[in-house]
Amino acid sequence: MNEGTAYGRPEPTYDRDLVEVGPGTPGGELLRRYWQPVARSEEATEIPSRVRALGEDLILFRDRSGRPGLLYPRCCHRGTTLYYGKVEDEGIRCCYHGWLFATDGTCVDQPCEPDRGRNRERYRQPWYPVQEYHGLIFAYMGPPDRQPVFPRYDIFDDLGEDEEIVIIDHFAFGGPVEAPCNWFQTHENSMDPYHVFVLHTTLSGIQFNEALEIWPRISFRAEPWGMVAHQDRDLPDGKVLHRVTELRLPNMRVIPTPTLSVLGRTNNLSWALPIDDTHTKVYAMLRKKKDRPPQGLPVYGPGKTWFDLTEEEHQLYPGDYEAQVGQGPITLHSEERLSSTDRGVSMVRRQYREQMEIVAAGGDPAGVFFDESEAVVSVVAGNYIVDPSELED
Repeated sequence: MNEGTAYGRPEPTYDRDLVEVGPGTPGGELLRRYWQPVARSEEATEIPSRVRALGEDLILFRDRSGRPGLLYPRCCHRGTTLYYGKVEDEGIRCCYHGWLFATDGTCVDQPCEPDRGRNRERYRQPWYPVQEYHGLIFAYMGPPDRQPVFPRYDIFDDLGEDEEIVIIDHFAFGGPVEAPCNWFQTHENSMDPYHVFVLHTTLSGIQFNEALEIWPRISFRAEPWGMVAHQDRDLPDGKVLHRVTELRLPNMRVIPTPTLSVLGRTNNLSWALPIDDTHTKVYAMLRKKKDRPPQGLPVYGPGKTWFDLTEEEHQLYPGDYEAQVGQGPITLHSEERLSSTDRGVSMVRRQYREQMEIVAAGGDPAGVFFDESEAVVSVVAGNYIVDPSELED
């Protein structure tokens, strides 16, 4: 008798707590306790644009005084969309009856009402606070009384005159920035260093650097702010390539440049923004010399970029995008069979669940701060060439 066939297998399911991001869901409430990137700064203009983040549809604009605003789309007066609004010095004016809303939702003009709105202070358009940081617009979409200070990252401090910070257009380290799959299956990949040896080297050919073909010693450690992975590869010259990867709660990854073109502390970090339960957008921020192109992009098969591959070549030389999107819109956790090499993934999931429970119980999750003195975050991820004696036991 043939055993193990696909016939009669149970209906597959996914872990809703890990993947759902909408308001009121355990994961959605955790994600909303942090500042989230929702757009590039250049996307906030005097022409309103649609933004979707954490399952919510919003309107982004920049008033003529230069202030970005992020508002709920339906006008609080009669419900038409502000997508067709007119941006002015003080805010955005609804196309229907002309109510004018500032970037904080305050109603500042009602032209059809007596005295242009003698009671206009009673009305407010739902809005979210925003911050601009090195070319990205971040929004805080959580409870107002628990809004943390906006974090800054020390790897972007003290820029030289010949340096710049750019937002790069690729998915992690290859592919388009938007993926038709759940954010968590892209995120936990960062604590799966074993896939580098197979997906990025032995199976698809060397996509980043031949040193990554060396089998590493791997360890994981939970930190108050997230997870860290250490990967040590013994190099032919007796040195050790010591790679440190960070996964910071809830959806930031700090990955050392896999091409090894940057040694020492990393010069980049990225966020996996859940657009909704089945779509993810990656925002990657990178520090570089002005006269050099962004580094870190893989080379596939016959020396091509991801965007130049044919469909058959995507099959022959898959990368992160194919492996993660290939799990489906939402991966089916009930069909997984985790093994010893999935320890990092299991730790990420456990830590995420712990933080959801803290928020559900009324607490503050890890990695948020309310004192400006704690706003600067120090990053340790990077590629380090060290003597074996320098490694921690």
